[in-house]
Order: sequence, then structure tokens, then C-alpha cells
Amino acid sequence: MKLKDKKIEILAVTHTQDPDGYSIETLTPISPPMWAYFRQLSGKEVYAAMSVQAVEEVQFVINWRDDITTAHVLRYNGVLYDITRVDVFEGYKTDLTLYCSRRARRS
Repeated sequence: MKLKDKKIEILAVTHTQDPDGYSIETLTPISPPMWAYFRQLSGKEVYAAMSVQAVEEVQFVINWRDDITTAHVLRYNGVLYDITRVDVFEGYKTDLTLYCSRRARRS
């Protein structure tokens, strides 16, 4: 069993429009913060458009839940991650593995 000693938040993404018609993204927690196992999978720098961007892939293991999808966003240590894959580990309802990539900064 992996030690779940990191606190994370799972966030739902909703889009609304401001009075000028621009889309506003809102992140809302779907539950209280939960314990997770954290592991760095890879990290690389990508040189694109004369700037350096970091691509970071990580893995989180949490207690099993049936309401988390790739439409959700995960927050750990103030950093946002897009959930790219949800692995239910052969259908056993004990752990849920979330594969994530660090979210690009949005201004």
C-alpha cells in the first residue's frame, strides 16, 4: 500500500460569460481536501515560440471514488493539474490512480 500523505483538492470546471461575452472559468471543489500518494512521472522542457515551457507529468493515488473524470482539475501545493487519465486498477474499488499534467498558466 502506498503512503497517502499529501493533501489535494479535486475541482469541477465551469464556464460562464461576463457582460462583455468573454468566457470566465471557475474552479469549484467537489469535496473537502483528500489524502493522496504523489509521484513525479516525468518532466521536460519544451522550446516553443521562443519561450521555454515546462511539461510535468505526475501521478496521484487516492481512495476509490466514482465521481472523478478527466473533466476535473486537481490542485496540489497551489499548482493546478489537468487529469489526463483515470485508472481504476482492474475494477477493484480500493484505489484510484489519476495521471495528470501540469496546467499551463493562463492569464
